[in-house]
Amino acid sequence: MTTFSAPVTAPRSPHNQAALAASFTNFLTVSVHQILFLRSVYPRATFLPVRAYNYPVRQSRHPKVCDYINDASIAVGTEILKGTITAVSIIISSLRTNQPLERYAFDLSGFPRVPPGEVHTTFEDRMDDATVGVPTAQTVDLEAQFRACLARLASACARLTPLPRDDEFSFTVCIEVREDALPPAGTTTEEQTWIVAEPGKVHLRSCSAPYSVSKLRNGEPQQPPPRVSNGRAKTVPVRRVEAGELRLELWVEEARQKFNEPVDSEHPP
Repeated sequence: MTTFSAPVTAPRSPHNQAALAASFTNFLTVSVHQILFLRSVYPRATFLPVRAYNYPVRQSRHPKVCDYINDASIAVGTEILKGTITAVSIIISSLRTNQPLERYAFDLSGFPRVPPGEVHTTFEDRMDDATVGVPTAQTVDLEAQFRACLARLASACARLTPLPRDDEFSFTVCIEVREDALPPAGTTTEEQTWIVAEPGKVHLRSCSAPYSVSKLRNGEPQQPPPRVSNGRAKTVPVRRVEAGELRLELWVEEARQKFNEPVDSEHPP
């Protein structure tokens, strides 16, 4: 069975763009598994207790779920290295209505943009003459940052309105690209894992890029990407992470239509 690619310990801060992409995609993998468990998208008995970043989390035991998450994370990492991505979203939708209920948004607009030929060049070596000699920020423990973010994520999920008990759910991984970048063209294996969503289908609080793409399942889109209403009913901030050049913000959005569904109580543990 596929296990977490996240290491037991994380570097204090990424030293180049390749390390930054690897650090984030590892964290994204852990986060998606944890979100699926916390929100009971699949039965909780199908998750294993594991540890990542010295923090107790859960991982799905289903091989296809693991493969989908790993493939999506790899594809996200590819877009980070290309400098095209500005946000990643995990969208939980109702199977009955195909309506989105919750979105877990990772704002990556603070990530640096590095030419493809310099992804292995250290950030320090890429500093221009104007920044040489400027004191750098104190080294940050990235593992502690990710651990705190996972703890805040669990706390935020506990405060969300429960998902409807009489429904089943699916999830989709979406990315949003920068305004001056083109969406994945499908010329590589990683790019072929994405489909382009219609403009305006996915809206993020701090991103205005015209394109969003969602991850395919087994090479075929199961349903059209769900439309998320502009009239969001609730936004729950989770945490900002800053470790050197790795700067991201995570929050949760609950769609308006979620509050139109009958809700009794949260799924049992």
